[in-house]
Amino acid sequence: MTIQPAAAACGAYSRETSAPGENRAISGLWRNGYVELSFAGEWPKESPRGAPGPVDAFLAGWIDGDSGKGRMRVQGRSDGSWVAKRKQ
Repeated sequence: MTIQPAAAACGAYSRETSAPGENRAISGLWRNGYVELSFAGEWPKESPRGAPGPVDAFLAGWIDGDSGKGRMRVQGRSDGSWVAKRKQ
C-alpha cells in the first residue's frame, strides 16, 4: 500500500506535498470502496499555518476503479479535499 494520497494531509498547504515521515503506522478500514485512514505525522517547518511539530491526520473517501476522492484533515491545522488517480 502506498500512502501518497494521504501524505498530502501532512504537507499540503498548497498543491505541494511532503511525506508524513518514515515508518509511520497507518490504521483504518476499507469496505466496498469506502476508505478511512488515520496516521501521525510531522507538520513541516516551512508551513505558514502553525508551528512545526507532531500532528494527527485523517482521510476518508471512496475508491472507484482507478481513482478516488474524499476529505482529509490535519487536526487543528488544515481541512480539505483529496483526489487520486492510479498511475498508468
